[in-house]
Amino acid sequence: MQINRARIRNLGNYLSALPAGVAFRAIALADGQTLHRLGLSDDPGQGETLLPRAIGPISRFNAEGRWAPLKDEPRESRYIRTLSWNWTTWDGQEHSDFKDIYRDCYQRAFEPPPGVELTYVEHADRRLITSPELQNVEAQASHNLHVINLLLEVFGACELVTADLAQLTPALNRANWRILPPGPHPWERIAEYLDRAVGRLGEGTQRVIRDRQRTIQDHGPDEVWVGEGGFDDYMAYVFRDRGIVVLESVRKGNAIYAFTSDWRAVSQLTKAEIIQNDLHQARIVHIDGWKGRLSGLLRKAA
Repeated sequence: MQINRARIRNLGNYLSALPAGVAFRAIALADGQTLHRLGLSDDPGQGETLLPRAIGPISRFNAEGRWAPLKDEPRESRYIRTLSWNWTTWDGQEHSDFKDIYRDCYQRAFEPPPGVELTYVEHADRRLITSPELQNVEAQASHNLHVINLLLEVFGACELVTADLAQLTPALNRANWRILPPGPHPWERIAEYLDRAVGRLGEGTQRVIRDRQRTIQDHGPDEVWVGEGGFDDYMAYVFRDRGIVVLESVRKGNAIYAFTSDWRAVSQLTKAEIIQNDLHQARIVHIDGWKGRLSGLLRKAA
């Protein structure tokens, strides 16, 4: 069954021909442009698997989750963001500082990201992107709808297939992270990456994000990894001797996550596991005092 829609709202017209309980997949044709939209290289390897980059509301929910306001509950004071500001004193001296902004907001409930990953396969002389295996059962209807709409948003069309499922299941090779090459001047490599990652943001926001990344780099990590696809809002700093991996966002609203695991284990976590499953040792929000809390965490582990 071929679907050429921007989005569908129910599955009835598309799964009615499939027997109840049958397994199926959603697939899409892959070319250079669509691979780039997904976050893969132009020539990925068989089985390369990635959380899709957030390019619209469905892929953003898939990668980041979403918040629902609780309008029947009392409002609460909430940290919104940090501003960078500069001023000149009467004697001509330039000064800069960071200011945390709070507002009274509705309380809210977090719906964690589904974290559906897509896989590149070559099959029957075709280059394809395939979803995980799905089940045509009522209990999975909402999830199936999300997966199909995810492919429609990223690729503009998809096909539902039940044949050759075994051939569409290669050994998975997650490609959500890549290492920044080591060198004598690590901050220069990080700054070069940040120029591309945050170059379109306002100057004040860039200063906030660069200050956060520089603060972690000053602690001397052994490796620095950058996220790809749906992980492209995070950088990972690996402190091998301390047994800690620090994930820091290149977006101004997200927190630091610290894990007492080796990098191999952390790199296999899904986005939902990082955000929601309490697998981290510490979560540090970027409010006043966060640098001291991070330093204390790293000193304790030394």
